[in-house]
Amino acid sequence: MPLHLIPPTRRRFLQAALVGGTAWFASRYSVAAESKASDEWWALLSDPHIAADPKESARGITMLDCLNRIVDEILAEPSPPEGVIINGDCAYSRGQAEDYATLSTALRRLADAGLPIHMTMGNHDDRKPFYDTFASQRADNALVDGKHVSILSTPTTNLFLMDSLLEVNVVTGELGQPQLDWLGSALDAHSEKPAIVFAHHNLQFELKEPQTIIGGLKDSQQLVDLLSARPHVQAYVFGHTHHWNVSEMQEELHLVNLPACSYVFNPAHPNGWVRAKFGPDQLALELRALDRSHPQHGEQHELQYALAVDAR
Repeated sequence: MPLHLIPPTRRRFLQAALVGGTAWFASRYSVAAESKASDEWWALLSDPHIAADPKESARGITMLDCLNRIVDEILAEPSPPEGVIINGDCAYSRGQAEDYATLSTALRRLADAGLPIHMTMGNHDDRKPFYDTFASQRADNALVDGKHVSILSTPTTNLFLMDSLLEVNVVTGELGQPQLDWLGSALDAHSEKPAIVFAHHNLQFELKEPQTIIGGLKDSQQLVDLLSARPHVQAYVFGHTHHWNVSEMQEELHLVNLPACSYVFNPAHPNGWVRAKFGPDQLALELRALDRSHPQHGEQHELQYALAVDAR
């Protein structure tokens, strides 16, 4: 049975937003009057790489064990998150139906606790078997044909979840011109609040020798040009590299590389998840490493926005 991950309760509802004469399916949250935006937080995850076999391991790590520990930690927080975002590579290798079936067993505890879960596509995902398992993740009217895209609205921030899957099990990603065109129009239509863009792949630009792009987002320059032209866009959040890192581009755009939930490529890097608070003038992040003895566990970043956005 498909797992429905966006519950209708806990002060939330889904509505179709009509923008510029086009029906956009967006996840919109109705927040109770007594709720304070400053107290709200989100759980940000990436690269769980769940396989059909619950005992499957890679690089000495059993992936499902890691995700189950993260679920335990999220549920043990003093207050629940407003939502959970898993930023791609939900499946281990080729995004098979059995992978997503196993993933659903771990995520069901979050859904049963009333937590909305939103996922993006990574290079190890496959949209059809993903939708077959997670039926509620498919919008009635796709925002971009053939892509898994959504907008989440918080009291202070608009989140744009993009689809950088180019081809299943091919490391390089791409947004593509239709999705870039949609993103530009969507950002322009939602400029009343700071915007943060999510996609699985890291930015990577053409190398001089040789002229090629390896591993990252194929159309990185087009994306950067699009985001830089819109000052209300404050951050680009991605995964893919399995390396927790926070940096800045052109002193205007924050880059947040989420840690992998599962294995890392460099044993010195932490795996885990990130506790995020979206404020009106900053993005506050805290790393929750699965290894509590890791020197970066609990590392905090307060990313100040370059431009205040006036509400209309």
